[in-house]
Amino acid sequence: MPAPSSPTVQNRDISGSFAKGLAVLGCFDGHSPGLSLADIAKRTGQDRATARRGALTLVAEGLLRQEDRVFSLTPKILTFAGGFLQANRFGRLVQPVLNHHARTLGSEITLATLDADRVLLLAQSTISDGPVSQGFTIGSHLPLLHTSLGRMLLACLAGDAAQALIATAPLPQHTSRSLTRREDIADRVRQTGESGVCITSGEFEPGISGIAVPAFDGFGQRMVLGSSVPGSALENGGDQRITDQLNLAAAALRACFS
Repeated sequence: MPAPSSPTVQNRDISGSFAKGLAVLGCFDGHSPGLSLADIAKRTGQDRATARRGALTLVAEGLLRQEDRVFSLTPKILTFAGGFLQANRFGRLVQPVLNHHARTLGSEITLATLDADRVLLLAQSTISDGPVSQGFTIGSHLPLLHTSLGRMLLACLAGDAAQALIATAPLPQHTSRSLTRREDIADRVRQTGESGVCITSGEFEPGISGIAVPAFDGFGQRMVLGSSVPGSALENGGDQRITDQLNLAAAALRACFS
């Protein structure tokens, strides 16, 4: 039997136990507020004993709470997100820009980035009485392939990286208008890269259109801006008006972080 290969320096520097604990935290995805040990083991791919040690360690650290056989996140988990947002002055720089342009637009504006094969929401305007309220908050994930934010992020990637994600990202059919052929999605992503704007129509939620544009490169990642509106809002030049306002917001954010 050949000798096992020596671990690389990079692998020796990584704590497997810590990574397994992070996997336990990561399996709380917002769809289920509470999970059993069996759920955690299934979602992380860990055996039950490993999942139990990770979950109980997180309980001891105050990041999970246990009630009977069910584990759930505690508010303390927000301290990690709060550290990122405060350190990068989201409250002072990003939020005012989003709020200002959202008021002018009359619709919410969202800042997002790529997280593996999903869209991660980083910030959102706080206007009232917007035409669409989807209930997503900072830290929420959206699908990559059927949203304007996702396709804009794909269009911002190098060709090989984008193609790899298009080939492997989940492809559920959210509505009757969701594209089901990866080749068609790849074509839309190519068109998005050429035009600098992505528009989707009813592919994620019936009757709702999404528009997204590139924002800026920051924190080692590409950021994009987008807005969701009723499909009728794109008529009579509405699509161009929304695109122009998103581009103005993107320019303001680039100035903040340049």
